Amino acid sequence: MGPEKRLPLALFLCILVLLVVQFRNAPELQPEEATDPSKIESVTQDAARTADATAAGIAAPDGVQPAVGQGDVSPQNGASQAVATPSAPESIVPAWSEWREFGASGETGHMWVKFDSYGGGIAEIRAADHFVTLGLTDEEKLERTNMVPIVEPTVEQGRTLHSLMLRPGYAASEVFQQNPCQVHWTHAPVDRGFVFTHEDPSGLVLEKRIEHVAGQNHFDVEISVRTTNADHANKRLAMGFVASAGMPQVGDDSFYMEPKAVAALVGKDIKDVAPDLDGTPTTESLRQGKLEFFGTHNKYFAMLARPVSDSAKLNTTEANLERVFDSVWAADKTPEVYVKEGFRDVLVEGHLEMIFPTVGAGANSYLYTVYAGPKDPLQFTPEDEAFNKIIDEDLGFFDGIAKLILGFLRFLHGILGNWGWAIIFLTLTVRLMLFPLNRRMQTSMARHGTKMKRVQPKIDAIKKKYKDKPQVLRQEQAKIFQEEGVMPPLGGCAPMFLQIPIFFGLFSALRVAFDLRHQPFMGWIKDLSKPDHLARIDLNTHLPFIGTIEWFNLLPILMVVLWVGQQRVMPKPTAQDDQAKQMQKIMMWMPIMFGFFLYNYAAGLSLYMITTSAFGILESTVIRRIWPIDDTEQPRKKGKFMQRMEELQKQAEAQQRQKANQKKGKPGGGKRK
Repeated sequence: MGPEKRLPLALFLCILVLLVVQFRNAPELQPEEATDPSKIESVTQDAARTADATAAGIAAPDGVQPAVGQGDVSPQNGASQAVATPSAPESIVPAWSEWREFGASGETGHMWVKFDSYGGGIAEIRAADHFVTLGLTDEEKLERTNMVPIVEPTVEQGRTLHSLMLRPGYAASEVFQQNPCQVHWTHAPVDRGFVFTHEDPSGLVLEKRIEHVAGQNHFDVEISVRTTNADHANKRLAMGFVASAGMPQVGDDSFYMEPKAVAALVGKDIKDVAPDLDGTPTTESLRQGKLEFFGTHNKYFAMLARPVSDSAKLNTTEANLERVFDSVWAADKTPEVYVKEGFRDVLVEGHLEMIFPTVGAGANSYLYTVYAGPKDPLQFTPEDEAFNKIIDEDLGFFDGIAKLILGFLRFLHGILGNWGWAIIFLTLTVRLMLFPLNRRMQTSMARHGTKMKRVQPKIDAIKKKYKDKPQVLRQEQAKIFQEEGVMPPLGGCAPMFLQIPIFFGLFSALRVAFDLRHQPFMGWIKDLSKPDHLARIDLNTHLPFIGTIEWFNLLPILMVVLWVGQQRVMPKPTAQDDQAKQMQKIMMWMPIMFGFFLYNYAAGLSLYMITTSAFGILESTVIRRIWPIDDTEQPRKKGKFMQRMEELQKQAEAQQRQKANQKKGKPGGGKRK
């Protein structure tokens, strides 16, 4: 059976692995840890009412901060502006927030950051050189609402959550008279950030210094504590350091669940938690080691904290990965919907075990670096090597191959200046590298077919002769095959299976590679990381699993047409080869199934498959006409293995004849008189 006849098996394996990949990226569900539904409803109704009131401009309930819109500033003038917001009743510090721009256009680390006194952290970060949509004018690119949000405020149980907050653990909450993450901190500007201070009436003073690192997507975050009450001296209490909160979803496909909370222990694999849409808002923990990094990420961006100082490394020992109820999303949903699907946000907090110093001994400090930017290894510093674990996890089982493909694509992009042409040249390179092997296999299969045509009359004759004796028929067939040397060439489908890792590596790379985000090819193909979106149709099919088709995507249809065309130009199986004929019929349906499955996938993958099929058609028509395959039957060459097989066959036949003679009563056997 030739390589073209084994294509259905290869495609079937592709679909199976794709399904496994998609299932592997789905959120892990643990129903046994699910929160009681009545408790969920109580919490979510309060949060939804808060979001409703905020959206309607109504004063929020006591102690609740609005989820969005605190201290916004017009970006056109670039000025910072402090805007008062309602403060928590237990706080005497006035509410404050301010936008700061760091870096310049085209520089690494160019971003807008909104600092906020509520919890003394960062409310929002906008990547200033990356935009939520294509086709913006220069003026529109200056508007912060068009810049990609890396983190935004989120609301949990009626409380606003910001990034870089400190949340006291159970024992610490008994010590603090004011919850540090629910009050406003005082602030003082520094060169590239702010210092926030919270003086708790209990005699504890928390300080948080947040400074942007010039030319990088990093912040230095130093957390320190000192005491003014001797009762607290030398106490060790756990505080939850929320590295990031409010990571939005930036993709719109079903192949990647986002956003995700992630953490990793030193020297171990990462653990991540995706949103839960089945009503099981579990909290998962990572313990038994030193925390290497923790944070949140989505398809293309991440905000990750990494301990830097020895004190931070030694005392950051575990992490909680949480699913957070999205009260803004739930504001216009019914309880039946938001109770089940409301846990759409995630956050992670590292457990920092703070040691309180004696009075007058100064402060104990813990230094972290926080990365906030694209999931691009080229923008990580050498010290951020651990962050590559999240990229490896995104790429999945074929991460090694995917990295090689991305490296080669970057090389081609550097020469060609277009990622679409880079994908095409990658495809042609793979096909050309496999062409000699493929040609050799095709020649072997063609010669095998010629031999089968010559031997087929003998096979038909013994089928007719021994149609009622299947065991004898198999023996006679084996004898003919052995005498004629009819054996399918080994490795006939090797070229096909060698291409499968390339396909899956590219499939993984196109799903999450930041390099291809918003990268155009030509014509209507504006973004190779998304479907080509030729025209919006909003066609309601009223079919399960399909629903409404929003866009007409041309590339997947061209991909199917070329696949079918490739099947039609391939050599037809012989009339005697029923199995091959059946395979070819099945094969005509496989491209359609594959096209349906990949209809809403990245245009770059369709481009790869279109190029592959076009080369296959060229090979089957033009190249074979110019350079025909030699299907002449070659003289049989017997190796040692075949000679040994023939000897074994002769011995088996001799034994069969001896048994037959014994049954007929010939010498050496028969009944006694």
